[in-house]
Amino acid sequence: MRKPGAMTYKPDALDDDALLTLLRKEEQAAAAFQDGTLAALRRQALAYYDRQPYGDEQEGASQVVTSEFADVIESLMPGLMRVFTAADDLVRFTPGAPGQEKWAEEASAYVPHVLMRENDGFRIISGLLKDALMYRLSGVTVDLEEVEETRTLPVQGIPQDAIDLVVAAAEQQGATVTLDLEPEAGGPPAPMPFLGASEAGPPKPPPAPGEQRLSGTITLTHHRQRVAVENIAPEDIRFSPGARTEDKASFLGFIKRATASELVKLGLTAEEINDLNADCPFSTEEAQRNEGLLDGEPRSGQDRSGRPDSERPLWLVLAYIRADTDGDGKSELERVIYAHGGTNGGRIIERMPWEGPAAIALATPILMPHTLVGRSLFDQTQDLQLIGSVITRGLLDNLYLVNRPRPVISDHVNIDSLIDWTPGSPIRLRAGARPGDNHVAWLQVPNVTDGALTALEHLATVRENRTGVSRYNQGLDAESLNKTLGGLDRIMSASQQRQDLIARVFGETAIERLYRLIYRAIKRGAAGPLHYWPGKGSAFAQCDPSQWPDDMDLSVDVVGIGNREQALGHLALVGGLQEKLIALQGGAEGPFVSVANIANSAQKLAETLGYRTPGLFFQSPEVAIKIGAAGPSSSPVDATLLLAQAEIEIMREKAAAEIAVRREKARADVEIAWFKARNQTH
Repeated sequence: MRKPGAMTYKPDALDDDALLTLLRKEEQAAAAFQDGTLAALRRQALAYYDRQPYGDEQEGASQVVTSEFADVIESLMPGLMRVFTAADDLVRFTPGAPGQEKWAEEASAYVPHVLMRENDGFRIISGLLKDALMYRLSGVTVDLEEVEETRTLPVQGIPQDAIDLVVAAAEQQGATVTLDLEPEAGGPPAPMPFLGASEAGPPKPPPAPGEQRLSGTITLTHHRQRVAVENIAPEDIRFSPGARTEDKASFLGFIKRATASELVKLGLTAEEINDLNADCPFSTEEAQRNEGLLDGEPRSGQDRSGRPDSERPLWLVLAYIRADTDGDGKSELERVIYAHGGTNGGRIIERMPWEGPAAIALATPILMPHTLVGRSLFDQTQDLQLIGSVITRGLLDNLYLVNRPRPVISDHVNIDSLIDWTPGSPIRLRAGARPGDNHVAWLQVPNVTDGALTALEHLATVRENRTGVSRYNQGLDAESLNKTLGGLDRIMSASQQRQDLIARVFGETAIERLYRLIYRAIKRGAAGPLHYWPGKGSAFAQCDPSQWPDDMDLSVDVVGIGNREQALGHLALVGGLQEKLIALQGGAEGPFVSVANIANSAQKLAETLGYRTPGLFFQSPEVAIKIGAAGPSSSPVDATLLLAQAEIEIMREKAAAEIAVRREKARADVEIAWFKARNQTH
């Protein structure tokens, strides 16, 4: 604590040079942690995934590499992708105060639309999950980018005052108008191009005789901001060593290659770029992923780093740093974009104070306490693949020797005929030697197949226990057909607990943060109401992100990786219970079940069956509520009346069945009597 009367030291605010020095120091510390701790593990993980040789192979012996690591990854990915991409209601925003219910519903519908449709959401989530499963850590960034949308309208025979009306309406909406028109001879005027009700304005009277008309094109250019979501390569992530979460890191960001031409577009001058010495070789991991690249080879295949070339590769860094930037003795969070050539120095392109969490979401599949980097499935299966490869190689070598044993021969055997392994080829003896004198004998090698297969089975069991990827939920065990359904459910439930935990870890950490960051980006770039196609129903949806609160709570509904049959069985139980409760409460609306509940069950059933557009089969909950409120079914129904109607229907069906039985009996009696009469006649 400061003593009374003591002077308070207030440092000066950080200028660009001091901030750049701090940024480069933090970036180099983060890069050293990456290169010294995580890079070697990532290279080894990719080598195991690709089943590359271990380096201890011997010529003439088996060199097979088993695929335990790749099998676990590829077996787990389908379930994870179904959990996080099959439905649009994975994440639900919840109102934080009365009156926010509408905004929560709008955000719950529009944020997934931005991720999955306005961005390549499937590929983004796939990369995020697979990088984390393989390399311990993966990342994704969310940002706003300026986009330019151009629309060309052909016009023919339009008077000048109508052209002025179109231009005024477009400029009022913030569009840039480019006219390419020429006078046209007389003739009937063409209809106005459709621009929407707010743009076209009231209809104009036909032009007066002799009035000049114009034909050509009108180009409207709209500039807007869109939310851009991109994956970050694991080796490009930068964070303070020892950071426990993204929000606790004093430095968090990523690097990416950018050409000198791209930096010019970002605002740097040619002189500033020429001051950056380029030193951007490909990393070992990047060259390993792209087999055609050599370590250190520039992107174009030519050395461009030594001269002022517009395609010279440089580094562009986006970082969130905590530092006392205003001199008040307290750390603030700033977002900084800067460039450098790989050596000391650099140029700051943009810096701004940042409110809220850094717009980077990191994922790790197995959480470890007190650290940002957890564990991957490679950590769980590395030794199993190595041991499995050794045992499989020994098994194959043994089978080779069992099938083609080594011979013991005397000096009376022709060596050339012995080493000729053509099927049916004879082994020739020298003159005077007899075949029965044991001039050729074969060494008998013990067959170790049973022991090797037992060891491999044990390793498979260990792998299942570690990762939760069981042969039963892959359909690989033929004996599972002979096991009881309840026993299989228990086996699969036990194995899926680890998978469900991984899915929940992803959902409660990276996926939740990703949706929150998209929400905040939409809010920052909001300019008013907007319309979008939700993919359900038959009409455009509308929302107004500019009215949303700055932040909103959300929950992730991770149901689990259970197979589709299990999910359908669970939905059948829910539907059966709903049916009983509807009968108990006497109608579709009551204290237990509502129309919205029934519609949600129907939509979830269609999504579980694999259909992304449940609106093709069932009404949405909103439409169902409106129709239910307007129709006669909204009035309460007497349960006694329903029961009486059901009994009457049962009695009617029973009477019809009895009449049908009597009719058939009468027809049979007639046929029997006719048959007897015929026989008596003959």
